[in-house]
Amino acid sequence: MKYTEEELRIRVSAGEKEAFEELYNHYWPQVYGTALHLIKVPEQAKDLSQEIFIKLWEGRAKLAEIRKIDAYIYTLSKNLVIDYLRKKVFDPSNTDFLVRYFANQSYTPGQSLELKEFEASMENAVNSLAGKVKQVFILSRSEGLTHEQIAKRLDITVLSSKTYAVRALQQIRQYLAAHEELVVIAFWLSLCFI
Repeated sequence: MKYTEEELRIRVSAGEKEAFEELYNHYWPQVYGTALHLIKVPEQAKDLSQEIFIKLWEGRAKLAEIRKIDAYIYTLSKNLVIDYLRKKVFDPSNTDFLVRYFANQSYTPGQSLELKEFEASMENAVNSLAGKVKQVFILSRSEGLTHEQIAKRLDITVLSSKTYAVRALQQIRQYLAAHEELVVIAFWLSLCFI
């Protein structure tokens, strides 16, 4: 490295592009390695790594106060990757995938334990729903009824059924994010990236 770690962080915090390029070249393997280790998909890891360096450049003024730049970059990397995974896990499009995956797999003992923890978390999330939101979710997901069938059974409109279903998924994602995110993320990683 051309600069010491202290010189590098001071120069980058002052906006020196040459110093940032050196920082980028020096820390790229660490950042990319962290992202790849957590995501397991090289192209997504590369994209996230680039995003991490963009965030680092945009927040470069903070570097003047940082003592250990490598620890700071590692923490920034880990947090952005976990945020990415959290968004991916709680995306509504993953719900059907998870249900199908759970139904068609044989699990290792560790995955079986994680599945039980995930199922308990989901049960708690569903139990936290109230009124028609809970009824619509159960009729839709557990009994497999269409919105038309749910509307008829509950004497509501089809639009109301759809609205309640959307609210249910939002509330479940919020519950899981607040109460069980690490269990869900760990389980998701063990299923999708092995």
